[in-house]
Amino acid sequence: MTPWTVPPTRLYRWGSTRARYWVGLTLIVAGVAATNLTSTYSILFLMIGPSVHLAGWLVLPGALWRRPPAALPALLAGLVLLGGADFTGAFAALLACWLFVRHRPLLSYLALLPPIAVSFLLKDALRSYDQNWIGYLVGTVTVAASAWLGWWLHGWVAGRRPRRAPRRAGQTDAGEAADISADPQQI
Repeated sequence: MTPWTVPPTRLYRWGSTRARYWVGLTLIVAGVAATNLTSTYSILFLMIGPSVHLAGWLVLPGALWRRPPAALPALLAGLVLLGGADFTGAFAALLACWLFVRHRPLLSYLALLPPIAVSFLLKDALRSYDQNWIGYLVGTVTVAASAWLGWWLHGWVAGRRPRRAPRRAGQTDAGEAADISADPQQI
């Protein structure tokens, strides 16, 4: 097993990994938020939001071949969110793109289940246009929590999960010696 190490801080031509991560994440969130502020009276946000969103995906650290293919579906998902609470399933598409760009293993994609489940709940619960902000807020919190879940699953797959000390023969969970006459399958 290879131990986990911190990536080098100057891996790219400009900016550190951490700086590019935070700038990219900020641009993605700001782009989706600006896109969803679009209304009949603020069409300018429809031009600014997707541009900022796309720039965020291109700035993120990661393999270059992963970023543009993920940016286009994520851009479409950000635009679909304009439809309101009926389209909150697009948050799952945004999370899938995030997991792809962040090089998460296949098991991490189980983190897509909470946003999908929440989208069904929100579709049934929210009925009017005035409630869209609730859908956006709940969807954003769910995707953020699911992204952390995907990160945890990635660590679990990579072997960085906490482990219990190996149990010695004749020892129970409490650490005391077991009865010798006990069934060996129980120990």
